[in-house]
Amino acid sequence: MSSQHFFVTEHTSPCQHIREYPHGVLRENETLELAVKEYRPRNGPSEDEDAVTIIAGHGNGFPKECYEALWDELLLRSKPFKIRSIWFADIANQGASYAKNADKLGDDPNWFDHSRDLLLMINNFRDRIVSPVVGIAHSMGCSQIVGLSLIHPRLFHSLVLIEPIILERHPPGPNAAFFTSLRRETWPNRAKASAQLSKNPFFKTMDPRALTAYVTHALRDLPDGSGVTLATPKAQEAWTYARMNVNAQPDDLSRHTPEARARERLLQPDLEPYNETAVKVFNRPESAVAVRELPRVRPRALFLYGERTEINLENVRELHKARMGVGPGGSGGVVEGNVKQKVLEGVGHLVPFERPGLVAEEAAGWLTVEMERWKQEKRFWDTIDTKKSSDGRKKLSEHWLKSVKDDPMMDRPKAKNVVKL
Repeated sequence: MSSQHFFVTEHTSPCQHIREYPHGVLRENETLELAVKEYRPRNGPSEDEDAVTIIAGHGNGFPKECYEALWDELLLRSKPFKIRSIWFADIANQGASYAKNADKLGDDPNWFDHSRDLLLMINNFRDRIVSPVVGIAHSMGCSQIVGLSLIHPRLFHSLVLIEPIILERHPPGPNAAFFTSLRRETWPNRAKASAQLSKNPFFKTMDPRALTAYVTHALRDLPDGSGVTLATPKAQEAWTYARMNVNAQPDDLSRHTPEARARERLLQPDLEPYNETAVKVFNRPESAVAVRELPRVRPRALFLYGERTEINLENVRELHKARMGVGPGGSGGVVEGNVKQKVLEGVGHLVPFERPGLVAEEAAGWLTVEMERWKQEKRFWDTIDTKKSSDGRKKLSEHWLKSVKDDPMMDRPKAKNVVKL
């Protein structure tokens, strides 16, 4: 249990005002809240300047507590670097956050609402969430952490993306929401629920610690005392898997009129009217948006995939490799050594729950290197003279005043021995 290794503090943080989709809440001006847990190491929560703060993201339908085995394993491997704290929030319509928002939620969640909610959380706890900050996320949470890195490119020093749902289109197989939509939702008591869930093949490969956390935190007591139900209602989980649009398309004669296109953009603002995805009944546009924006991602990134995944097949991994960080404002991508990929043997999409130690081993190796790089970059900014100010960065420097008189299209000078930080 993480409480053996961490001090665990529960917080509540307000969510971003105005949700992405109008039906994300029942009434436009509802105030939603995140249920947040802060984990600080018991072996001396590190206040060292170079101690890392981790912002985490979870997969759809999995309570944040399911990842506690991963944090325990990561802490065991953190000798080369220091962990200040780990911050983890259930998204607004799931888990403990759902309990806070149940009477306010609608039927149309947007993944990137959580990206904005996390930014507000970070601002809200700015005295405790300090650099260097690293994002570690799984599945859907990877798109949300990527979304946050696009809102604030310098926030994350680095990312660890575990079995990401960053796809151009729906993966092979049945509708992602199919099994959730048909699953059982209530049981007469917690013991029977636990017994039934433990027999599910979906959970049989899970590390016992993760399974125990799931059974403990994925259930809640019914208000009338008649039994237990899912902490995340299957409706909210299903709506998070897929967005449905059954509104008829305009016919061929009218579809390209301004009125028809305006209606389409209202229904599906993330998509170009009538493109391959927009004409489908089900889609999840945020995943495709994340793919499109990958070139602009600035933090260095480690991708971890499960060998047995049914989602991140070779073509998807190649897509991530080709696009991540390669555009203006990006990290430089694989070519510049800023994006790495690793396929983990013998595991699938649920690898953080199947083999938390294996994931922690890879993450710790990455963070060991990344924290050294953070120190190097900090020294660079602490010592570089940009020559544009004087008097403690309060006044324009003589160099600035001289240069501003020159041709504004003048190139920067070239010099030897300036390639190293």
